[in-house]
Amino acid sequence: MKRVILNVSFFLLAGGLILSSCKKEDEETTPIVTPAPDGDDIIDVAIASGFDSLAVALTEANLVSTFQGDNSGPFTVFAPTNTAFANLISTNAAWNRISDIDNTLLTAVLKYHVLDGKVMSTDIVDGDFVNTLSGYTFKINTTGAVTIDVNATTGTGIPVSTVDVAATNGVIHAIDQVLVPSIPTTMPTQSIAGLAVAAGLDSLVVALSEAGLVTTFDGSNGNFYTVFAPTNLAFVNLLGTNMAWNRISDIDNATLTAVLTFHVANGTIQAGQLSDGQTINTLQTTALTFNATGTTLTGGSSTAVGISGTDNYATNGVVHIIDEVLVP
Repeated sequence: MKRVILNVSFFLLAGGLILSSCKKEDEETTPIVTPAPDGDDIIDVAIASGFDSLAVALTEANLVSTFQGDNSGPFTVFAPTNTAFANLISTNAAWNRISDIDNTLLTAVLKYHVLDGKVMSTDIVDGDFVNTLSGYTFKINTTGAVTIDVNATTGTGIPVSTVDVAATNGVIHAIDQVLVPSIPTTMPTQSIAGLAVAAGLDSLVVALSEAGLVTTFDGSNGNFYTVFAPTNLAFVNLLGTNMAWNRISDIDNATLTAVLTFHVANGTIQAGQLSDGQTINTLQTTALTFNATGTTLTGGSSTAVGISGTDNYATNGVVHIIDEVLVP
């Protein structure tokens, strides 16, 4: 079993959190989580509740100031226990302590545990995908017990062992495992809009332009999206359903916008996260349903639309290619 040395003594200086030296040996203990005293932010609560490894990780990734002070957030933090971090370190022979983890990976992993806004356990909707600060999503289940699914094929969800630990700038829920998103091996360099151009999805590019939605997906707004992108032939088939439509510009703007936003969900939802019967909430508000058996989508007036390409990553999300235009 690997030896994990965590330096985690903190003191306040000019409103900042400074790391001092205090050793934590192999025995990792589960934090005793107690309600936050008045005036304690997420960082204060994490330290007071014994989330020593999380405090060290946030310091290593230079994220302490992000979650410190009443003017930050509010955030919802799914905080891994010390044992969870020890188990993560044991998965890689090159890691003996948190500081051994590549900073880019550590930052992405930590942000994967944080939601923008304060989400109490009573606010969670069973089976919903939630969007994290990393841009990647995970699914929360509430049936029986509150658990987290990072991947649809992992089986039993990761338990949320303690919920609703209040802080002045959000809330903490304790979890028994470090969540690791499925980060692509080659980091993308193009936005969703750029990827659509490069992939030859010309009709989609024209449609986005006609609807004034290009800037929504060019990465400039900082949001992450999942796009189910119809092929050029799919748009040709759509035009064939109405005698008044000879080109995409013939479709009235309200209809075109509704159709396009019906193909988009918030966050980066990877193919491996979708299970049979999974519903996906779209920007158009109408939900889609994923069918794993035939790898199809259903929703609106569309049935059994085939998914022909998955997990085309962009800097601001992911694109899955589909064979028909979905009509809400």
